[in-house]
Amino acid sequence: MPGPVPESWPDLIGMELNAAVQIISRERPDVRIARVLPPGEAPSPPPQDQVRVIIYNDVGPVPDTWMVVPPAPYIG
Repeated sequence: MPGPVPESWPDLIGMELNAAVQIISRERPDVRIARVLPPGEAPSPPPQDQVRVIIYNDVGPVPDTWMVVPPAPYIG
């Protein structure tokens, strides 16, 4: 029997963005990674027929990397 379906991913904060996207896509293949935003930016309203994940990110410690930052990725 499958476990609960995640709607947020607080454990991904601090993870490299591409790795986080792969985890979310594996855990929730029914959602679209639709919005990757810089810190503090508000997401636009989603289309009515779309379930998407909002992921905030910022520049990582290694050049040309992006890290997931708070708030945790969430369905929205």
